[in-house]
Amino acid sequence: MTFARWLSISDAEREKEKRTWRPFEPGDWHALATEAAARFNAEFGSTRHVTKVFKSLYRSRELIVAVQTDSAPGKELKLPGTYCGFRVVQFAGQLPEGVLVEVGPPSELSPRPKRAGRRSEAPIARAPVRAAVAGLHRVVPLEGEIDLHVSAGVAAKLRAAIQEKPEKVVIDLSKVTYIDSSGLAALINAMQEVEAYRGKLYLVALDEPVRIIFETLRLNQVFRIRLNVADALAAV
Repeated sequence: MTFARWLSISDAEREKEKRTWRPFEPGDWHALATEAAARFNAEFGSTRHVTKVFKSLYRSRELIVAVQTDSAPGKELKLPGTYCGFRVVQFAGQLPEGVLVEVGPPSELSPRPKRAGRRSEAPIARAPVRAAVAGLHRVVPLEGEIDLHVSAGVAAKLRAAIQEKPEKVVIDLSKVTYIDSSGLAALINAMQEVEAYRGKLYLVALDEPVRIIFETLRLNQVFRIRLNVADALAAV
């Protein structure tokens, strides 16, 4: 489903659609939630006391627009409770819960949300997506603790690997000792970018501490995980 189509259906239809989603698995629902969060950020991100807007996989079961604020704990800002069909949850004085994805500018390929009483425009045609390059693979080794201090560099490294649209992107985590929500967000963003051009992203060689993090958050149900690089490259 495109975001333009998502905007054109009723609230009841959106809720019915969401009941079919499996947030832990790859799917267009992640792109819809990211776009909604990006639009919310464009409209409300400069509001006083709003420090960051994320798309979040909240409490391991729901996709939301997560708003981090510098308000006193328990105090909420006057912001919409829902936006573009997604629940808006405020986190006062703390980092939002869940798996977080930082959002960029909203897409220019689909219309903005319309005010009540106005009909949505027909979806705007998107340019065809160039498919993955068959036989082209990229192996990206990461190491150390992947936290807020290094996650931006990791994201840049992954973007560079994805630039040529390889058929497979294999991320070697054998030397990674820890990963936090910012690092997980970088991996999820990379997975979404690869799947957007119909490629496949694999995580391999997860050490015990990292594997436990993925299993606790049930992200082992989201990513393609293999024992080693050879297994990922041989996977169909």
